[in-house]
Amino acid sequence: MMTIKPAWRVVLASLFCLMLIQPASSEEAPKEAAKPKEGEHDWLIKHPTILKLLKLHNQERARNGLPALTLNTKMCLKAQEHAKWMAQTGYYQHSNLPWPEIIFQGPTSAAAAVNGWIASPAHHSIMLTGTQAGFGYMVLNGQYYWVGVFQ
Repeated sequence: MMTIKPAWRVVLASLFCLMLIQPASSEEAPKEAAKPKEGEHDWLIKHPTILKLLKLHNQERARNGLPALTLNTKMCLKAQEHAKWMAQTGYYQHSNLPWPEIIFQGPTSAAAAVNGWIASPAHHSIMLTGTQAGFGYMVLNGQYYWVGVFQ
């Protein structure tokens, strides 16, 4: 019969307890880590430029008798990712996002971007759709990129 010294009993008991509280498979831990935390991207919907875009859109919607849009964090994140992608790659093109989208390259302020969209009948009609929106923008090497998505 094998005897275990008292110090090893503590070590083995600790290891056994750790085994009990670990996930049953190693695949479970990464899934949990990959999930975004609640409110993790709220900084984006609180950003002054994003709030300015929302305010200007809602002013135009009010002029057209429509209710105000609300910001959708996920949509803002996707719009921001697309604006960043356009700036980093230099490609100016629509994304494959599942929402109606407006993009603009060039204007150096939120007001100028929104006024440009208002002046374009196709973009203006998209601005007046939905009840939720996501906005993003990126400035790189003096170039401004603007994105709005609606649902």
